[in-house]
Amino acid sequence: LGYSQVRTLPVAQLAALAGPYGIAALVVLVNAVIAEAIAARHRGAPLPRRALAVAAALVLATVGWGTLHLRAVRARAAGARVLTVGLVQPNIDQSVKNQARDHAGWILDRLVPLTVEADRSGAELVAWPEATYPLYVRPDVRSFADPRYGLPPLSHAHLLMGAVTLERVPASGDRGELVPRVGNVDFLLSPSLDVVGSYQKHHLVPFGEYVPEWIPFVKQVVPSLAPAAPGRELEVLSFTPGAASTTASTSTSTSDRRVTLAPMICFDAIFPEINVAYARKAPEPELLVNPTNDAWYGYSSGPYQFLAIVRMRAIEAGKAVIRPAYAGVSAAILPTGELAPGALEVGPVDPDRAPDPDEPARLLLARVPLLRGLTPYTRFGDLFAWTCAALTAAGLAAAVRARRRGAKPEEP
Repeated sequence: LGYSQVRTLPVAQLAALAGPYGIAALVVLVNAVIAEAIAARHRGAPLPRRALAVAAALVLATVGWGTLHLRAVRARAAGARVLTVGLVQPNIDQSVKNQARDHAGWILDRLVPLTVEADRSGAELVAWPEATYPLYVRPDVRSFADPRYGLPPLSHAHLLMGAVTLERVPASGDRGELVPRVGNVDFLLSPSLDVVGSYQKHHLVPFGEYVPEWIPFVKQVVPSLAPAAPGRELEVLSFTPGAASTTASTSTSTSDRRVTLAPMICFDAIFPEINVAYARKAPEPELLVNPTNDAWYGYSSGPYQFLAIVRMRAIEAGKAVIRPAYAGVSAAILPTGELAPGALEVGPVDPDRAPDPDEPARLLLARVPLLRGLTPYTRFGDLFAWTCAALTAAGLAAAVRARRRGAKPEEP
């Protein structure tokens, strides 16, 4: 319910105080009061004037505070350091992505030229969508400079590249058997294609990336999967714009120019608690990144709903989000939840219904502010939601006790 208000910017700013649950509470309150007023009118009873007044006052207070908050965040963003980013959207149908290793050259031909173009256009960071690199790589890879990877070195831009890692690990038990294990990983590469850092997806998608062990019968009706491994930590990645290697990026002389970013791969961004945990990490991230693959949704409302959720993450943390999507919607989101100009719409993810099955890959260049500092929500987390849950439990317990005290003894 909270996400329904993300386009009503003054109301959506309430997420910086109480997260999406605070907005949901306001939506429920207003609708409950209106429903009660309608019911009273039908019964010929007096209107709940006090409840209507309280709801109206809360809405006015929210809009007033949200308007002031918008102005304050916009002013901070206007004076903040700015990062130029390039988001590459390859626009590839999911059926092709499922056979990515058979189409590796064609997929790279849609990614690499736009990456080079972004680099030449002044992008300091180029971001690819989730698991975009078409070949498996080892999780301990240290460089992609070898020609067999098919990636050219860049002039000065760093590359945040989504890839799938593959390794063989001992099976459970003592049989000595090795089984494949995959990881959904973002690699941060220097312009010379050295690996500066990496992050492995923290929150995997049930039934998409793994089958929960407590419902084993589901394995009979879903495709067999190599066991995916979730990342152990939420890793904040950092780099120095223009630094050509890992050594240069850690130089103390350029530490004031370092950029810190929090990657939330696809499903990670669904959960506000991951956003809160990232905000409290050290070093503190200045930018949120949501590499995603929304080609699964086809031409539907799905990519737009996910975009609305990610816009709320920006408001909660008071930080910009860049969102490279496999087939849309790619966007740069400002700390206020507003979209920077040039969001890339959904590409040809359903050839049977797509207006243009040959939609080319596209590039979005944007400038985003880098902000630090905690909002009340990222500082205190879901305190409001847990308080509401505690009050609800206390109310239910009181109602049960009152009912028991007022119960009549049973007739003999």
